[in-house]
Amino acid sequence: MKFTTLSMFVGVMTLQVAAGQTPVTSSELFLLRISEAQVSMRPTAGPNNVSNCMIVYPDGRLHLELRRQEFLNGKASLASYEARLSNQELTSLRSVLDSDSVRNLHVFPPPKVPLAVDAWGAFVAEIQRQTDVEKVGAFTWQGAGPKNSEEDKSEWKDAGLALQPLIEWSHSVKGHRTPEWRTTRNANSVCGQ
Repeated sequence: MKFTTLSMFVGVMTLQVAAGQTPVTSSELFLLRISEAQVSMRPTAGPNNVSNCMIVYPDGRLHLELRRQEFLNGKASLASYEARLSNQELTSLRSVLDSDSVRNLHVFPPPKVPLAVDAWGAFVAEIQRQTDVEKVGAFTWQGAGPKNSEEDKSEWKDAGLALQPLIEWSHSVKGHRTPEWRTTRNANSVCGQ
């Protein structure tokens, strides 16, 4: 019971970060903020809670935070990096963000908690547009699932397909760290905020 309660608490906290329910305190405009999380409510050999957050600024500066937590021993780690995207990477990103499939997505409906799931995953992107921020995302789960409407669930599925190029782009950037990436200190912030 204690493990289940702790797992649910940590899962909900991670979900709030993934859903972008964290206050923004920086006045600097960003091009893109991505929050991605994978949480398993069952004991695993590796981390049960993985949460990544990336913010990209219009000039190509990038801030990345990688969080890992293991429920069984309670250890958590956070690593933060800064880098600059190449012109090619920035052009590729802008092309994905400006695609009709991404522009036509509905606003991300957050999952209703508590969740009756064995595992869940979320990918949420906040994209700076002319005068506002477009918030889109996909949510997946194993188990009974959240108590959202069938319309919300359909929107998550559609968004997962439309956002696949952005998901692949973000995974490529995170997996292609070069010596130009520098480790930064992080005072418990979310995406440099």
